[in-house]
Amino acid sequence: MEKKQVRDYMTHDVISVDAGETIGDVIHLIRTTHHDGFPVVRQGKVVGYISARDIIGEHPLTTVDQRMSRHPIKATSNLTITEVARRIFRSGIQKLPVVDDENTLIGIVSNVDVIRSQIERVTPEKVFNFMSTLHTLYGVDPKLSRETIPVGDIQPTQSLVFQEELEGRMYELKMHLAEPVIAVRCCGRLILVDGHHRAVAAQRLGIPSLDAYVVSIDADIELGLEKTAHSMNIYTLADVKIDDSPEHSLVGPTHPGLIPTEKKVVSDYMTIHVFSVPVTGTVKDVIRLIRATTHDGFPVVDEEGCVVGFIAARDIVGAAASDSIAMLMEKVLLKTYPDSGMTDVARKMFRFCIQKLPVINHQNKLIGIITNADVIRSQIEKVTPEKVFDYIQTLKTLYGVQPQLSRGMIPVERLMPTQSKVYMDELDGRSYEITKGLAEPLIVVRRRGKLILIDGHHRAVAANRMHLKELEAYIIDIDSDVELGIEKTARNMRLRSLDDVQVLDESRCAFLA
Repeated sequence: MEKKQVRDYMTHDVISVDAGETIGDVIHLIRTTHHDGFPVVRQGKVVGYISARDIIGEHPLTTVDQRMSRHPIKATSNLTITEVARRIFRSGIQKLPVVDDENTLIGIVSNVDVIRSQIERVTPEKVFNFMSTLHTLYGVDPKLSRETIPVGDIQPTQSLVFQEELEGRMYELKMHLAEPVIAVRCCGRLILVDGHHRAVAAQRLGIPSLDAYVVSIDADIELGLEKTAHSMNIYTLADVKIDDSPEHSLVGPTHPGLIPTEKKVVSDYMTIHVFSVPVTGTVKDVIRLIRATTHDGFPVVDEEGCVVGFIAARDIVGAAASDSIAMLMEKVLLKTYPDSGMTDVARKMFRFCIQKLPVINHQNKLIGIITNADVIRSQIEKVTPEKVFDYIQTLKTLYGVQPQLSRGMIPVERLMPTQSKVYMDELDGRSYEITKGLAEPLIVVRRRGKLILIDGHHRAVAANRMHLKELEAYIIDIDSDVELGIEKTARNMRLRSLDDVQVLDESRCAFLA
């Protein structure tokens, strides 16, 4: 279900510091690299982590091992990106040193890398919503398949792609990590609905074919998005323009009217009670706030409450306490609004490598803040077509059955879990999303009246604790008397209902596999 691993996204050339170096050496590194923290090593082995926040106000001759955070949370190169996302979200840290079996530093993976792995992700909603739209607009009954399509036959429906995102898609294609595109097959034509960056990247790389979800229509009609593309003289991928302007901060959805996929918006995840500092403040004021809140950066506002900058711990290392922050802060050019989609925010954070975005109203007044940890939170336990289709393929291979897929509501109390533990902090997040109507569908196998829960245990347990009667699910029906292996495992663990699932509060140490 998870093909994206740490080794595919981590930075291999890591800047580290030795435990015997001084705070002055770290200050120099921060100023020359613009990073805000570094793994600490002793003879190549990871022994700690030191950040700008750790060294605020420290004497330059103090040694690193006196101020570093010991026993940092680490990752291995074969961990999945989803597992890393859970670790980063649960612990609140920004970077994980990547180590080998002997604890030797071999790389680093950050929350920005996690966000990068989520951008332009295909969701079941994109596929199913588009099929529903086609049925509504044209009265057709589309059929869905997954197959490989020739890049040269693709007819685009988007006039523009962006260079920075194109580079990311080219990397993923080379590493075989790219998500499938979505295309419509109609009277021999292959009309690209979603995945223009992937398609253009494939063309530039000379890749002859792409993995795709193909929505087939048995009718001789011209789609509205085809007409729009032809009116703009767009017939082949060569007609798609590439914009390399750095000021473009995000890529909008290909067809927002046809593929309404973004239901998670900033207002659902942002922090409303924001610590900020006035533009007239000093470094001393920032240090006091860092120590009082444990945060490492704050929006800077003017007398009217408008955002004018952002000041982080790394901006003030080595500065005098009386220095004005107006001269040290980064002037804020990127902001977001409460009704912006979380995917758009993810694109901004990835493209400009930032940790936090001020949320403003249309008068530019600060009303909240959104972080990349919030973005990661919105992605955890996200249902992908791979989860559904790969599991269906597994059932076919293991049991020789022909599963049927549908989407509908299922009774929570009848769910049979196949996972013995869930975690309290993640459960809180899933409860919040259910309350807000943001929860992803479960994946459930229905066999001989049983509802076997395959994916979404935190959502299911949260719903059970909230006494909800139903949850939305992708339902995989199989007609077989053969007990599934996952059923046997659940039976051996005595998992009969959601009440049998143990809720752990292990936010300090345990992470969900």
